[in-house]
Amino acid sequence: LRSLIKEGLEAPVLVLSGGVSAGKRDLVPGVLEEQGVKGIFHKVRVKPGKPVFFGLLERNDRPSTLVFGLPGNPVASLVCFELFVRPAIRRLMGHQSPKPEMIQATLTHDHQYRTDRPTYHPALIRGEEVEMIPWLGSPDLRAMSKANALAVLESGEHQLKAGHRLSVLPHC
Repeated sequence: LRSLIKEGLEAPVLVLSGGVSAGKRDLVPGVLEEQGVKGIFHKVRVKPGKPVFFGLLERNDRPSTLVFGLPGNPVASLVCFELFVRPAIRRLMGHQSPKPEMIQATLTHDHQYRTDRPTYHPALIRGEEVEMIPWLGSPDLRAMSKANALAVLESGEHQLKAGHRLSVLPHC
């Protein structure tokens, strides 16, 4: 892990997946620190994707390396890529508006949920309508295979009715 991270730190952007949470085998933040990466943030209030890491390796002789440690669960990794990595890359490419581009869509069916933090839920956009995909959480890649977007759900307990307008993040 050390040698691969050291090699990756030669690039302008390093993206890692897995090993950033709080388990015994989640070694990435420690190895990054050993390599001189300054942690900017580690853990955010988003679901899925809480354990995401972002840091910088600053050098005097060349531009800094942006370092992203994405969660290992596939949906969490995708969400964090869309929210953090893609905008950073777009900014480096000179885009004037690098932030994720949300759209508004109308919910096709009633949807009941409870969550402790803002949640990016797999969804299917058709025209100006959005349908929530049944989803079992961050390891549920099967749900993402049926989705073409992520619906943004506010924290709390909600019973959304068909016709409710939601912010949605379309993706490839």
